[in-house]
Amino acid sequence: MFDSQQALAFANTRLDRPTESVDQLADRDAASRWLAQDLGYSQQRPLRAVEHAELLRLRDSSRRLIQARSAGIPPPAEDLTAVNHASAAAPRAERLGADWLRSVQFTATGSSSPRDFTELISGLASATIALAANPPASIAECGADDCVMLFLRTDPRRHWHSDRCGNRMRAARSYARRRPTTPAR
Repeated sequence: MFDSQQALAFANTRLDRPTESVDQLADRDAASRWLAQDLGYSQQRPLRAVEHAELLRLRDSSRRLIQARSAGIPPPAEDLTAVNHASAAAPRAERLGADWLRSVQFTATGSSSPRDFTELISGLASATIALAANPPASIAECGADDCVMLFLRTDPRRHWHSDRCGNRMRAARSYARRRPTTPAR
């Protein structure tokens, strides 16, 4: 239903940068807009408070799980349980083990797009599981000083999630090399 890029986009909806925090799912209206624009999911009614809270919990657990995978450390047990539980609500449930291996369990026939909020949540959890089952080197956090975006590393030499971050860091290094050093007082 969802792919690795969508799982990363979901995990990147909250970014705690050194200078600011950005939360694209800050309230129910913002979450509904993001779901419709970025995932193509829209409901006939606004998100309920309990659904919004569930979405935020899954997002935070997904991000911590992906960061742990990127760092090559064991998955946090609480986040592993939360993502596996959310995935289990789908007709096709994926589970992630503490050894980073995934397994798939079919509970019924499902459709390719979510019909309700439960399918949306389980689809996002399944996409997170599929992403976390990748080798840790394929997932990275942007190497720019003020950026915390997670991305799929398509080239082992890639350190930034975007050309903008890479250009900014290269320019800063170049400027630092050319700037005369002042003697210490």
